[in-house]
This record gives sequence, C-alpha cells and structure tokens, in this order.
Amino acid sequence: MKSPANVVSYLALAIFLLAVELYTLGMSSGHDPLMFLSHVLLLGVVLFHLGMNLFDRSRSFADASVVVFEITFLILAPVLQLAYNAQVLVNTMPFDDASALQANLIFIVFIVSYLGARHLFPRTIQVPSSHSSAPLTLRYAALIPVLAVCAVAAYSAFNFASQLQAGDLDGIDVTPLDMIRAKVLFFLIVPVFIVIVSHRPRRIGLFWIAFALSALVLLLICQNPLTEKRNALGPIYLTLLALAFQRHLRSPSRVFWMVFVLSGLFFPLSELFTNNRIDKWPISLSTIESFFEEHFASTTYDAWANTETIVEMVSREGINAGRQLAGSLLFFVPHTVWPDKPLATAILVGEYLQRNYSMWFLNLSAPLPAEGYFDFSWPGVLAYGFLLGYFSRRVDVLVESQVPLRRALGCYLSFYMVFVLRGSLMVAVAYVVPVLVTFQLVSLLLTSRERRDNTLRTARSLYGGAVRRK
Repeated sequence: MKSPANVVSYLALAIFLLAVELYTLGMSSGHDPLMFLSHVLLLGVVLFHLGMNLFDRSRSFADASVVVFEITFLILAPVLQLAYNAQVLVNTMPFDDASALQANLIFIVFIVSYLGARHLFPRTIQVPSSHSSAPLTLRYAALIPVLAVCAVAAYSAFNFASQLQAGDLDGIDVTPLDMIRAKVLFFLIVPVFIVIVSHRPRRIGLFWIAFALSALVLLLICQNPLTEKRNALGPIYLTLLALAFQRHLRSPSRVFWMVFVLSGLFFPLSELFTNNRIDKWPISLSTIESFFEEHFASTTYDAWANTETIVEMVSREGINAGRQLAGSLLFFVPHTVWPDKPLATAILVGEYLQRNYSMWFLNLSAPLPAEGYFDFSWPGVLAYGFLLGYFSRRVDVLVESQVPLRRALGCYLSFYMVFVLRGSLMVAVAYVVPVLVTFQLVSLLLTSRERRDNTLRTARSLYGGAVRRK
C-alpha cells in the first residue's frame, strides 16, 4: 500500500541505513573494493525486500520478521562491529576480505531465493465449509484439570527461578527432563491463556474473569526473564501483543514497524534482566546507556561474523554433506543410540574458533543461510532460502485463520523465524517441536466444534484446511 506515510518512512529508513553503511565502511580503509561493493549490494537487496514488504497488499508477520532480521543482523550489526574494530570480528576471528565477500554473497543468494519462493507460491486462504463455520466451544470441564497442571508448572517455575537466583544450578548440565519441563510444562499456560481469552462469552461473568486472571498470573510466573531467555520470551509476548492489537495491525507497514521497534528496543532491553540476577535489579540509567552502545557489537549479533567463520571452515574442511540437517531433524535421538550424532552447528563453530582463535565459549549462532552452505554449499543456500519462503507463506495462512489457536500459532511461528534465521537449526527445531505439540494438545483437550445437528462434538485438528482460491 503506497501511501505517502509509507513512502516517507521507507525512504527515511533507507537513507539512514545507506548513510550508516557508507560512513562506517568509508572509515575502514584498506579493504578490497569488491568486499565494499558486496556490502552495498546486500543493502540494496535488503531494501528491495523491505519495499516489497511495506508496499504489499496484505500483511505478513513472518515476512516482517525476516526483514527485521536482515536489517539488524546483516546490515546494522556488521557495520557497527566493523566501526568498533575493523581488524577482528566479534567472534575473535580476524577480518578477511574474501570471507566477508563470500558471506555477503551467501546472504544475497538466500534472500533472492526466499523472495522467489514467496512470490512463486501465492497466499492461500481457507474456504469456509458447513463444518468449519460451526463455532468452537471451550470445554470448561477439561479446563479445570489443565489449569491445575499449569499451577503445578508455575510452582515448579518459581522453584526453578529461586534456585537459579541462589546459584544452586550453576555448573549443572541441562537434562532432557529439564528441556521437557521448560518447553512443554512451563509453556503449556501460553495456549491455555489464549484459548480462555479467545473464547470470551458475550456476557462476561465472574466465572470467566476468574479463569482469565488465574491463567494470566500463571503465565507471568512461568514465562518471565527469571525462567526463560529473551529468544524464548520474544515470540510469546509478541504473539500476545499481535493478538491483542490485531485490529490495529491490518497494514503491512504497521506490522513491520511494530516488529522492528519491539525487536530493536524492547527485547534488547529485556536482555539486561535475563542476563542479571534479581539482586542486580533495578538497572541504572548509565547501565542501560552503555548496554545500547555495545549491544550491536556483542556476540548476540554474531550471525554475520559466524557466517565468515563457516566459509573458512568449509574452505579448509569441506562441506558436511547433510549431517547437520540430519542431526536437526533427528534432534530427539540420544547420543547413546547415535554415537556419531553431530553437534549443533553453532557448537562446531565455537569449537573451531577456540582451536584457531581466541573464542572462550560456545554459545554462538549459526545463521540458516550459513547452515545451508555448511551442509550443501551453494545449492544448500538456494534450497534453504526457497524452503523458508514457502514456510513463510504457510505461516501467513495460519495468521489469517478464523480459529484462534491457529492464528496464535501463526503469530508465534512468524516471530520465531528470527530465532530460526539466527540458528542453530538444530536448536531451533528442538525448541519449536514442543511448542507445536503443546498447541495441538491444548486444541484437542480444550476446544470442540459443535456440528449443525447439535448432537455430536469433535475436536478439530489444529493444522490443515488451507486451499487456494480459484
């Protein structure tokens, strides 16, 4: 939608990014002109993508999240990191013109492939049928025991946060049981809360208010900076905001600016709380100022630097021929069953940096385009971009669904795409599968669809039902 406000906002952001790019790279003398040109070309591709998103006829939370990732992780962060230190990357690897050039080309090919897939597969919509038009009802009888389970989860989350703040969990490895507790039990209240709020009765009584308030309290206990990291909290609360203000987020520009502002301001600020114990709260103003000065130069935004590292790893050791993809899809297989199961790509990057440079920890990222290159070279970059474009279209279908839980799942997956893009793929898949299972479980347990004859109720599956308009 090419309104004057859209055009002005697009031009303002484009001019700002171009000015930052040219000024920062201009200060870094002695680099290969081709590397400089590749940075400018990458910026041009990102701005083209931004324009396609802002001026599209329909909104896409998923596409907006991808654009925000490109702007923050591929444009702003790299140039600010080079301005901070033009000789050594944020991951301690020395800057190399050839690797930087190839990293930029990897992202360019990935974005072009992604955009091609999004426009090859048109947006699909749901055609209502006599069955799908029947209203969903909330099973209050099942809601009470489910809330009881959520209360147990909240109690466990409170104990977990207390032990974490006391330092009792320092140095203890995370077990599969801990993963299930955090990603299923603690997360269960999220779709439960959405179901309760979405099925608000026409006449709101004390009964429904009690359920809603109880669910909200349990949600805040289970999902907060003391129990979860920012990358897990972000999709949850962005989803709740998107659902709460969905009537005001009908245009692509509003969706983009909401994601851009919250991702670039609010959630980076939340890192101050997730990375500090409660006795360090409240955070002083000087701490906040210094944090934002160094934020984009931290390893939080190491996606571009680690892509350079993966380019060097492939040049020295060769591609992995699909091992990383197999490990990601079979993440649930324990090492006792699969002794040669690959580690997450980010861990391999961290170990490589520790062996060859000065990296001191392994909690790094491995961007999705670099994952494709690491496993399959350039065909992998093309394929991963294409698949992400197709996936984003399917997520758009969920966002526009009339079923509340499907719509919520679509919003969650849209915002989760930033985590998928940052990587590692194995970690992203391992974290999202419990979310999908939890949404499906809540849909089956708490909602039912009444048939027209009013004699039979059935739980409808959360996924499927998308066809193309003829």
